[in-house]
Formats: sequence, structure tokens, C-alpha cells
Amino acid sequence: MKNNNSNTKLILLHPYIQKQGSSNKLWLLAFISFFTIAFLLTLVYTRESITSKPTAAGIIAVTGGGVGGAAPLPTTVVNTLLHYASKSNDSFHMSYSELKPISDVLRKCSSPCNFLVFGLTPETLLWKSLNHNGRTVFIEENRYYAAYFEEIHPEIDVFDVQYTTKMNETKELIASAKEQIHNECRPVQNLLFSDCKLGLNDLPNHVYEVDWDVILIDGPRGNGPESPGRMQPIFTAGVLARSKKGGSLKTHVFVHDYYRDVEQMSGDEFLCRENMVERNDMLAHFMVERMEESSFQYCRNKNNSSSSTKASVS
Repeated sequence: MKNNNSNTKLILLHPYIQKQGSSNKLWLLAFISFFTIAFLLTLVYTRESITSKPTAAGIIAVTGGGVGGAAPLPTTVVNTLLHYASKSNDSFHMSYSELKPISDVLRKCSSPCNFLVFGLTPETLLWKSLNHNGRTVFIEENRYYAAYFEEIHPEIDVFDVQYTTKMNETKELIASAKEQIHNECRPVQNLLFSDCKLGLNDLPNHVYEVDWDVILIDGPRGNGPESPGRMQPIFTAGVLARSKKGGSLKTHVFVHDYYRDVEQMSGDEFLCRENMVERNDMLAHFMVERMEESSFQYCRNKNNSSSSTKASVS
């Protein structure tokens, strides 16, 4: 009889082996679960972001913003700005009757409105605010004041310019421009390349390329025979208006302190009395029309312009 005990084999499974295999499976399951949850969360978040994020078109539709569709300042805001600006303690501030015509034109101007201003004045921040959806550029004769003003108001675009005229040379300069009307002082040209004594040719290049809708001349100084006077900005404004390539057909040009002889003489000659649409004691409003490059005439009615200039000089 065989001894079964001698053939019996004992197999002993160590518990550590089972535990190790189970542990590896658990780690693998946890790893897969983690990435599955992360993927699902990312997918849900992305879909919500896409559906909830407003598009540019949606923003424009809701706010009325965007180029050409920006909402104008409310009437109450405009009236409030004009009221407080006209009540300024500054001795040289504009009155309400002077501010209102400029404000009305800016409000009716197609957005974005291009507004060029000669002179930093007590109304500088007002002009920037009233044309809040447009481009407003200031030209100043005092380079140090221009730098200071731009430092404390970085939102203001101001460029300094060196005027080369004197008020006691007004008659000679106007006569010289009329003599050069077929050459350097043409009514339609890019003044950047001009040597006309009344033309400003050292402004930033882009100033000559913009189709300005509104131009305000409230500088430089004009309170003495050695002051530069406003012959150059008046002549320059007339050329910029007549040389436009696009935009509106006519340009609004305002000349402040129009009671003075230099402003009237230059305005009658280069902006033309026939283009004047409004005037009060201090402010003249012209609408100057774009002209063909072959035009060599500042005013259609030369007799009126010449006679008014002679009367003012005499």
C-alpha cells in the first residue's frame, strides 16, 4: 500500500503576492478614472465658455459701439459739459455762445469724427470729451507746455510746431501766397512737400493724410506784432480741407478771435467769405469744400475776397 503522504505536495500562497497584484490594479483604475474625469470637466467647461462668451458682433449690437456705430454722448452730458466749461474762472475761456456751434457740429459729425485743433486752451479736455468716439489731435506752439500737458493727460494727442511768421508781416505773406498760387502755395496740395511761407510743412506725416471733418483754429498767439499770428494755421486749414481724398465733401473750419484784423484778413483770403455760414463777435464758422487738384483759386468770388482784404488792410 502506497503512502499517500509521501506524494502530497503542499502549495503555500504568500498573502503579499495577492496584495501586490491587487494594489497594481487599483492604481491603474485610479489613474484611468482621474484622466476620464479631467477630460469630462474640460469638455463641459469649454462648451459653457463658447456658448456664454459674447461675440464682437453681439457687443456692438448691445452697446451700439464699434466704428461708425458708437453711441453719442447723451444730450444732458453735453449740456452739462458746456455749462461748466463756459463758467470757468479762466480769463480766456470761451463763452457758451462760442462753445455751442462747435459742439453742435461735433455731435452731428459722422463717427469716427476727425477733429484737428490748433492751440492748447482751457477747452482742450472739453474738445476731447465731446469727440469721445473720434480722433482729436492738438497742435501747440510751445513745445514745453505740449510735453507737460501730454504728461499729465496721456490720453491727449498733442504735437508741437514751430511757427515762422510774425503778425507785422501779414500783408506781405498774403501777397506772397497769392503770387505763388500756381506753384508752392496751391490751394490743393500735400503741404508736407511745400515751401509756401504760409504752409505748415513740419507736422507729423499722418496729419496730412487724415481727412479732417472739423478744424478749430484757436492758436497760436496773436496779441502783438512779434507774435506768430494765425495766418499759417488758417492757410493750412484751407489747404487740408480742399485737398481731402475722402470723407465728407465739406470741412467745418472754426476761427476763434475773429474780431482781430489778422484773423479776418487771412480768413477772407484763404477760407473765403462765401464759405462763412455763421459768425458772432468772437467765432467764425466756415464750410470749405473739397476741390480738384487742377484748381488754382482759393475763393470762387475773387473780387469779394480782394476787396475785403484791402478794406481790412486800409
